[in-house]
Amino acid sequence: MTSLGIVVFLLLLVYVVKSFHTTKLVNRGTCFADCIVYASPSGDDKNPGTSPSSPKTFLGAAAVTRPGSIVCLLAGSYPLSSSFSPPSGGDSSAWIVYKSCGDGTVTFAWTGPADGSPMFKLGTERFPSGPAYLEFRGLNLDGRGNAADGFFCRGGHHLRFIANTITNTGGSGIGSISCDYLTADHNLIHHNGYIPSSTKVPQWYSWSSGISLNSNQWFDSYTGFHNVISNNIVTGEVDQSSKHSDGNGIILDLSNRTYDPHSANTPPALIINNVVYGNGGRCIQAFTVTHFWIVNNTCYENNLDPALASAGALTTSNSSHGYVINNIVVTKRADIPPYGQENSNSDIFYFSNMYFGASNNFSYSDPSQLIQADPMFVDPPVLDHAVPGQFGAAALSPVHLGNRLTPLPTGPAIAKGTDPATVLALPSAIVTDLKRYVYTDINGNSRPQGGHFDLGAYQSSPLP
Repeated sequence: MTSLGIVVFLLLLVYVVKSFHTTKLVNRGTCFADCIVYASPSGDDKNPGTSPSSPKTFLGAAAVTRPGSIVCLLAGSYPLSSSFSPPSGGDSSAWIVYKSCGDGTVTFAWTGPADGSPMFKLGTERFPSGPAYLEFRGLNLDGRGNAADGFFCRGGHHLRFIANTITNTGGSGIGSISCDYLTADHNLIHHNGYIPSSTKVPQWYSWSSGISLNSNQWFDSYTGFHNVISNNIVTGEVDQSSKHSDGNGIILDLSNRTYDPHSANTPPALIINNVVYGNGGRCIQAFTVTHFWIVNNTCYENNLDPALASAGALTTSNSSHGYVINNIVVTKRADIPPYGQENSNSDIFYFSNMYFGASNNFSYSDPSQLIQADPMFVDPPVLDHAVPGQFGAAALSPVHLGNRLTPLPTGPAIAKGTDPATVLALPSAIVTDLKRYVYTDINGNSRPQGGHFDLGAYQSSPLP
């Protein structure tokens, strides 16, 4: 090896070692002076709840919330035998926040039956319903194979799910039907959709995806983004229902609960900087929806359920007015299209996307926007495809992923991206909102304004 080759090898070695130690974590919540009421697994509702030494129970703390309340949850296990529905909501200038507090883990463990109940139930069916203006931060939800979903919204609005870990539910990690203004950011979602061991379970178990927003509604006429799915890691999802059509990492699903593409009219949604790998279903799907942006996501070896046959990994179906920008998609089998279009689609635009492992199932007007190349990840996880009937169950936990799906600095995904805020002639509200999200990656590293983004969820190269 020449001296130059040795230098390059050493630089790559330093990069690989560093990459395993540079994953930045969102602050999962510490005890600040802004705490209004404290709760503990060993709390007592006779306590005032005004300090960590005098906490209430979780339900007792929730009962005294008002707009602006911040409920700080002390570490420990909080059993849930039935769905928690917040008794009060905030308002647009004073949200109610439930957050972990301190250095330990706050775990909500489902102890109820497999009766189709979600762990956290938000909204009261009819849209728009409250309580609204609620944030849940830094919580660990364990469905123990019997809860239907982690967080589930039905008819609600203005909800934030930030830096939570959601595992072992029979349906979605974060799901909704007929809601609006939802934010799912920096969550770790793993091993959901597995049907409970009970022989009698509701038919709606498992027919869902890791993050599933179904029939998004228009709360108001704002033309910017209403719903944002950002910086999440989703793996090990599956659809074991008789349908075998979901189990996706992320899905925007239907408009007004209808499969008719002519009636689809969903408010603008942004899916950005997510890492989705090892799922039984697709990576990301837009199904019978409109006005969506899928930007800088990393999709690696999804579509593990053979029942999906040749469904694409990042797909649009019966959808319109969509933008697919700066994504990386790697598929396992040659018959799984990395980028797929199913049924009818219109006005779907692609900019600076990379794919590897198979061919796409459609022809695009500008083939240069779909780059076929191996992105050269640092150390991609090995997925066990031979586990019968489990599909993504053996996928590496997102807790241990580190930066293994970061492209190497010498790879073809570096500095090949487009600044999404500069494409086409866009509504001013969309441009303004894009600029709030596109200039950082999943770890908070800066991306260059004007272009030359690295593709996928990680920005590895330095700014110019």
